[in-house]
Amino acid sequence: MSAHVIYGDSFLVAERLRQVKIEAGAADLMDSNRHVATASQARPDEVLAMCNSLPFLDTLRLVEIEGVLATQQASGRGPGSGRRTTGAGAAWAQLADAVPSLPDTTVLIFVDGEVQQNNPLLRSLSEHCSVHHEATPNAQALLQWIKGRAEDKSSSITPPAMQVLAELVGGDLWTIDRELEKLSLYAAGRSITDADVRAMVPYAQEANIFAAVDSIMDGQPGPALRSVMQLMEDGQEPLYIIAMIERQLRLIALARDLTDRGVSQPDLGRRMGTNSDFVVRKTLGQARRLTLPQIRNRYRRVLESDLAIKQGRLEPALSLQLLVADLATSQ
Repeated sequence: MSAHVIYGDSFLVAERLRQVKIEAGAADLMDSNRHVATASQARPDEVLAMCNSLPFLDTLRLVEIEGVLATQQASGRGPGSGRRTTGAGAAWAQLADAVPSLPDTTVLIFVDGEVQQNNPLLRSLSEHCSVHHEATPNAQALLQWIKGRAEDKSSSITPPAMQVLAELVGGDLWTIDRELEKLSLYAAGRSITDADVRAMVPYAQEANIFAAVDSIMDGQPGPALRSVMQLMEDGQEPLYIIAMIERQLRLIALARDLTDRGVSQPDLGRRMGTNSDFVVRKTLGQARRLTLPQIRNRYRRVLESDLAIKQGRLEPALSLQLLVADLATSQ
């Protein structure tokens, strides 16, 4: 019997899951011998019955269960508690106890997201299963991961390009992998540079918006106007730029409200709907410069500019330039 627990970052978990299946010889089983279920839709007794069934015309039976650890993660148990929960959590704990007695022909894999180390079911399963914790890399580890991922795609990437990509995208490995695929094709055999990243990664356009908004919030109409003019020269429509400024003001208002209510910085990205440390850091810096009334006044001015264009009272480019000058000089 082969039993594994794989949890952590969803991208790394998916990769480890494929590797474990291959190593266990369970990657190419018949459909009748492969079972995938979620803790929310399956009963522990049903899963146990699957595990105890012998394979049909195959050497192994694969049982993959998602989200079991989370049944006790959300139980509200305090750190250091050693007691098991009741209800669904306790039922899954009974399955963990049955792992040593499962047939040798069963490959059982528990798959989950990030959970606390004191999760009681994780501790129980650790006694009988191979545990693979796939944590999202950060800081220098993230840069090394980017470098290795580029090499896996038969490409290479310069250190400045790694830094820019990490800052723009953050720890979203799915997005980084997709962007590296695109950048590898774009570079066509040469090393991926920071210029390539800025040209090809959508988040780079957002960085240019940050430059414009930074100048606006700093009361610098000249740099702000130059930034938006550059965006238009790069092919961005005035209405799109106005929409991006409006979106950034909305994020600034949200960041300001969350920090005023004491939300910690690690939780801000999730509450703001972004995985990018760059976006969170820049938005927080902008939010600290303004009060909520000031943010509301600027937001109202953006809506007025958008309405003037849609009602045909002002040309889009002129309306945008007047808006930027007004925002950058308002108090």
